[in-house]
Amino acid sequence: MKLVGGTHVGMVRAKNEDTYRCGKLADGTAWALVCDGMGGVHGGQLASSIAADMVSDKIKKCYNPAMSVSSLENLLLSAVTTANVLVFDRGDLDISLKGMGTTIVAAIIKDNEACIAHVGDSRAYIIENNKIRQVTRDHSLVQEMYDSGKITFEEMETHPQKNIITRAMGVGEEVEIDFDYVCINDNEALILCSDGLSGLISEKRMLEIYKNSSFEE
Repeated sequence: MKLVGGTHVGMVRAKNEDTYRCGKLADGTAWALVCDGMGGVHGGQLASSIAADMVSDKIKKCYNPAMSVSSLENLLLSAVTTANVLVFDRGDLDISLKGMGTTIVAAIIKDNEACIAHVGDSRAYIIENNKIRQVTRDHSLVQEMYDSGKITFEEMETHPQKNIITRAMGVGEEVEIDFDYVCINDNEALILCSDGLSGLISEKRMLEIYKNSSFEE
């Protein structure tokens, strides 16, 4: 399995609040995560870094090659829960960081099976058979409006409140985490990203770029 990651501040904001980590474990099991921070002048950048460091450290220290898929879920649950407490406690200690938080989407891929944990609107996509599909479901206001039939899919993509999320790490002492599972076969790809990508680039365009570029590009 090949891994590649990248992030860029873009052309609008002065600071980049996205953080990513990825790697391989001793038996070839791959892992990756993306966090998108929010809150205050420095809060978002700090929150995403704390969460990314905690989760990646826990994966590397606690992973065991004998783990089943359900054990991988427990590993991610423990890592994200611990990271949530760290971000919350840091914000609670410093008034300037009060309310800071971060989204997360994290995956461990073992024997072609991916266990994916996420909080917020950072997403996981899979590209398979020349098609792209979203694996995760956003924790956002517009997702709830779409689910209840108040807006269409097209309206959801362009809605002025599409950046409002309903769940994030670090804003409370506890966090609810969603899990998804997907098989990744040869010549298929898993994409983890913040809304810095999914909010600006359509699924069709993502697929076009993937098909017409080298993997690293």
